[in-house]
Amino acid sequence: MRYLPLTLVVLFWGLSFISTSVVVKEISPLFAAFMRFLIALLVLFIVPKKRKIDLFNIHKILAGFWGITMYFVAENFSLKFTTPTNAAMIVSTAPIWYILFTQIVHKKKTHIFQYIGSTIAIVGVGLVILNGRLYLNVNPIGDLLAFGAALSWVFYTHHIVKLSDHSSITAVFEITFWGVVTLIPFTFVEYAYFTPKIIFSINVVFGLLYLGILCSAVGYILWNKSIEILGDRTTTNAVYIIPIVTAIFENILFKRWPTFLLVSGIILVVTGLYIFEKFEERREKYGKE
Repeated sequence: MRYLPLTLVVLFWGLSFISTSVVVKEISPLFAAFMRFLIALLVLFIVPKKRKIDLFNIHKILAGFWGITMYFVAENFSLKFTTPTNAAMIVSTAPIWYILFTQIVHKKKTHIFQYIGSTIAIVGVGLVILNGRLYLNVNPIGDLLAFGAALSWVFYTHHIVKLSDHSSITAVFEITFWGVVTLIPFTFVEYAYFTPKIIFSINVVFGLLYLGILCSAVGYILWNKSIEILGDRTTTNAVYIIPIVTAIFENILFKRWPTFLLVSGIILVVTGLYIFEKFEERREKYGKE
């Protein structure tokens, strides 16, 4: 049961890539992100809360800015310059950057085998994402933006662990509020320069409802709850699993047999995470921080 919130959010976010690909065919990427989190904000607003809303906490403001605005601005704009494969691989490296960040900033000791485990997991993610397409088309601007998305998630997690109530509905509402507010200028710039066509078909409406309710309102609560239950580093490592979920469901939807590379990648990710977790449990047990 400890892993249930994390399992659910990984499933939601793994499917979100498929849903997002449907939505952005008809509306612009940043407007889609804005609508997604506006729906989440409205859902979180009507849900009963245990305490009074306090919007002016610096960590909640910065969590909304990094975890919503900058993450989606960097990721979505990276896709204008680089391939989805490049972007997905670079964004999926967020866990290892967070491990380095916690060692430097939070002074958490990291065993060499944890870095080995993370490296094995990254290789596995690479096999899953490439899945037979053994080439990468490097684009400095796009790849740097994708790297910016990975770092944005690192900074989001850093501010989340500073909050004592980060998994509460009220806190997620406050974080989402600032994510929506700081996303507005970027959405206006996108509209002013690209004047995108906006079509609200039935597929877009259902896609936005899925992204807004399950992936954002519920998803961020579950992710933050996982940080509380399992710890920030264990939870962040689940980013490695998200592309696997996407790949598995793509194979199911398009009725394709899983390839050798896909299966090999899954095995490597599971192996890498197992190695990391074994040494993380030892570190927590003996208090080696």
